[in-house]
Amino acid sequence: MNWLIDPFRSEFMQFALATALIVGVTAPAVGVWLVLRRLAYLGDALSHATIGGVGVAYLVGIPLLVGGLIAGTVMGLLMAVLERHERLGGDAIVGTVETGLFAIGLIILSRNGTGVELSHFLFGQITTVTGTELVVNMALGATVLAALWVTRLDLKMATFDHRHATSVGINVGGLRLLLMVTLTAAVVVSLSTVGVLMSIALLVIPPATARLVTERVATMTTVAIADGIAVSVIGLIVSYHLGTPPGATIALVACAAFTVAFTATVPRRINCETKPPAALRTIHP
Repeated sequence: MNWLIDPFRSEFMQFALATALIVGVTAPAVGVWLVLRRLAYLGDALSHATIGGVGVAYLVGIPLLVGGLIAGTVMGLLMAVLERHERLGGDAIVGTVETGLFAIGLIILSRNGTGVELSHFLFGQITTVTGTELVVNMALGATVLAALWVTRLDLKMATFDHRHATSVGINVGGLRLLLMVTLTAAVVVSLSTVGVLMSIALLVIPPATARLVTERVATMTTVAIADGIAVSVIGLIVSYHLGTPPGATIALVACAAFTVAFTATVPRRINCETKPPAALRTIHP
């Protein structure tokens, strides 16, 4: 029991735990929709693109988190414009915009002698989270969860029956932009925790793990959030005792949980392959 309690006797680890819980809830909640829409690559791309906003924010002297949010919104708008080009596929557009914003951020941060800050946002440093950052992350997380809850039924319709959603008047384009904004917010919340290079771990791996064990959206969301919380807390404890980077440790714990779920569900998946695939049930909100 002391092995579990000792890490959280100091205030900085209590802040780290609270931040891990926020990220463990927020990132998987958004990631569920990325996995269902097969847009996992978008989370990875956006996590890199936020570095561009962070670099510009540092240069002009505005809060770095605000810069990250602006970068994500800009990326969403650029993608909306470029997707109208008939010769370009979505993956090419995402890759181009991501690379440009990521490069801008790296150049700005490296040329202004901010190596510490760059490492901080690339790899995360959850043990240095301040009370102010905790409050900001909590507000962002609550906003993301509220937006997803309010639009959950429309998101389901747009995800599983795009044409019908359009025909009944659901703003599919607006929902896509909302998903981009909530994804950006989730990445920004992860900046000081697992870092942009590891944020994809909590955005994708817990929802992917949940998708292996359930076929219902509500259950998938619950399992993904529970998994996100568990791997964040366990990873934080393990990193404390082993002296390993928290972000990388959390990511590895998430991968371990996915491996266990994948192995445990092999018999069921093999059995399902001999039967006609069933549609994903989404009747419950």
